[in-house]
Amino acid sequence: MITRAQHWIETLQGASTTLGLLLLTLCLNAGAEASEEQSKISIDEFGYPDLNGVWNFDNNTPFERPTHLGNQEFLDDERVARDVQRVQGSSEKRAQPISELALGLLANPAAHYGVWGDLSSKFPNRRTSVIIHPKNGRLPETRPDIHINRTDENTNCNDTGNAPLVRPVRMARGTISCDRPEDFGLSERCLFFPQTTGPYVKANPYNNNIQIVVTKDHVVLNSEMGNDPRIIQLSENDFLDERIKTWTGSSRAHWEENTLVVETRNFTEKLASVFLRWESYGSADRMKLTERFTLLSDETLLYEFIIDDPFTFVDTIKGVNHFVKSDLRMYEYSCHEGNYSMINMLKGGRVSDIRGF
Repeated sequence: MITRAQHWIETLQGASTTLGLLLLTLCLNAGAEASEEQSKISIDEFGYPDLNGVWNFDNNTPFERPTHLGNQEFLDDERVARDVQRVQGSSEKRAQPISELALGLLANPAAHYGVWGDLSSKFPNRRTSVIIHPKNGRLPETRPDIHINRTDENTNCNDTGNAPLVRPVRMARGTISCDRPEDFGLSERCLFFPQTTGPYVKANPYNNNIQIVVTKDHVVLNSEMGNDPRIIQLSENDFLDERIKTWTGSSRAHWEENTLVVETRNFTEKLASVFLRWESYGSADRMKLTERFTLLSDETLLYEFIIDDPFTFVDTIKGVNHFVKSDLRMYEYSCHEGNYSMINMLKGGRVSDIRGF
């Protein structure tokens, strides 16, 4: 079920030696990107580095670095070992029968994450944040008067908390009102998800796969979580006219040795430059996104992205994530089909209006 590289990683983990874990994670960090393994990568039928397949970006690294870590970019080996143990859980938990897990789901529907979340930590990561620039691993300051959506997980139609009634809504979850579907977060509307799209990939242990298909003149990036594959020209053709704005923007790609470089612009103003679960910053309509997919070996890929939006932030943002090849299939994430939640929430809002609460 796992690839040769994943088996190798888990073998080292099973040894439970700090030295083994340290050596492994070091080779997966940015410092090993130019390793001799790059000379062993496979080439596809068009002569390109073979990026084709399903890639797992399972990663528990936070998007922003916790403030108490300051400019510390990497965790020490002791902390990495503790995190691996915490994520994998006890041997008793790992051996728990599916029937017991099912009973837990019946008692608490919100516990689905405990079953479907990929917490195997096949790709231990020493980074303290996905963001590596600015140096503190946090979002830079925003420009004055930038539109920021912010709420919390307790917001609902009857209690929107501190969420400002400002449209358009660009955050992933929550709501600013129940007056219209557009007042709900992008994920609740099945449009965009903060872990896998933005449209850059952050990190996630849930629905954490992306399928890459490369032809002679196109690249397709299909995230598991969502229904909008990005079809990108491998050419030097001009971008679409800047007046044409879309959710995924206008993209062009080219190769730099083993690295696929994708540049995207012309995003809709309904999308934020950065949107997270409960907050979003600015508008992406003037943002330029650069993504780099570097094949390190047949089983490992380095993913980097740069957000260049001087109209929203005072500095650029650079992030790094790691992908591991998977031999599993990727299935459709059917968010809209049979989704009655939006209708029911709006109905509930109207009942609240009538009852006056």
